[in-house]
Amino acid sequence: MKPAYILKAYLCAVGFLAATATYRLGLSTVNTFNVDLILFVILLLANNRRSIQTESGTFSLNYPLLLPIMAFHGPLMAAVTAALGVIELDEFKDPVPVIVHNRGTIALSALLSGIVFHAASNRYGFTIAVAASALTYLGVNNLFFMLAKLVQMIISHTRDGFLNDLVETAKTLIPSAAMGAVFYYTYIYFSVYGLVLSYLFLLALRSHTLFGLLDTTYRVALIKSLLRAVWAKDPELMEHMERVAFLSGEIARQYGYSPLNQRALDEACYFHDIGKLEIEDEILKWPGRLTQRQFETIKTHPERGARFIEELPIPLRNRKIIRNIVLYHHERWDGKGYPMGLAGERIPLEARIVAVADTWDAMTSHRCYKKALSVPEAVAELKRVRGTQLDPKVVDVFLEILDDILEKERKQTDVKLKEKEHYTYASH
Repeated sequence: MKPAYILKAYLCAVGFLAATATYRLGLSTVNTFNVDLILFVILLLANNRRSIQTESGTFSLNYPLLLPIMAFHGPLMAAVTAALGVIELDEFKDPVPVIVHNRGTIALSALLSGIVFHAASNRYGFTIAVAASALTYLGVNNLFFMLAKLVQMIISHTRDGFLNDLVETAKTLIPSAAMGAVFYYTYIYFSVYGLVLSYLFLLALRSHTLFGLLDTTYRVALIKSLLRAVWAKDPELMEHMERVAFLSGEIARQYGYSPLNQRALDEACYFHDIGKLEIEDEILKWPGRLTQRQFETIKTHPERGARFIEELPIPLRNRKIIRNIVLYHHERWDGKGYPMGLAGERIPLEARIVAVADTWDAMTSHRCYKKALSVPEAVAELKRVRGTQLDPKVVDVFLEILDDILEKERKQTDVKLKEKEHYTYASH
């Protein structure tokens, strides 16, 4: 069985069991439904692309918004609200097992957090109760994430440490608990409408540091827009990066790349040649064979790119994937690549996937210094470098889906042509 299928089965099982446990445990708690809960769901949905900046880092307002529900409407109501509200529209692009896992585990995290809050408040008071509740919510959430990553590591025989994720989560504990207390008392004295005003006030404060707090999707979209502006003088380079991103995503899905990381890979591929921003156009567009000195300059772009992305506001969980792609996509299976000379499976999988996509696009695209190869010629060349330059398994997967990829590209080209014709007609 492919590792991806094992991981998907695990995600589905955990999500279903978490949802079942939430329902059974929730029935033993005291809960009351109120129309206020609808506003809470709306606030949570609106909040999922927003976070608050502190000296310790950024933290989400999900727990602070859930705390008043746990306290006044019950743990089960908090669990249902979390399952409905703590979700992004982009999550529906994820595989179904990921959605099932996330819905079930988030609901269970909220339920257990609410149970802990009521148990601790009756015995130790409000302050301890909020701290314990926040710790439970963040801890259970991250426990399920770590277990999923651990299963992925075991079945794919890879290593992907998540200690940094735990450290970053620990930093958010105090501000999350403090903000939860603010929303708790706001809800007591000013009802849900006062809580909405408090939330809007926080967003107004947050707007001063908007760029550093933008969600991953917005960050990447903004950076891509900046890249388009920078590379307006070289549209071929931007088109190349977009094609490589498309090809890499198709290969990764067929290969069985972790569904937990698929979206991060899709976004990361746009950065694979970002280091070329620091290379002179004279070298990039050199019409003939590069001199040794020019080639040595070209070979620096992965390391230049790796330094560049360190300055971008990219989430910690995505940063490693992006760095692997930027730094290692020119490594070779036989160890003769650059910049590190890695060989075989020492090269990260995502970099091996992008290497195949990058090679295919380079061969089939017209450049100022060479003509494009035909599809049969490119296939023959890909087979020739299979097992020397490129990972043989990734090449085989790519060739399996090549016909489907070419059909998708043809349809995309047809759509662009129709849009161009429409624009030309409208402009007349």
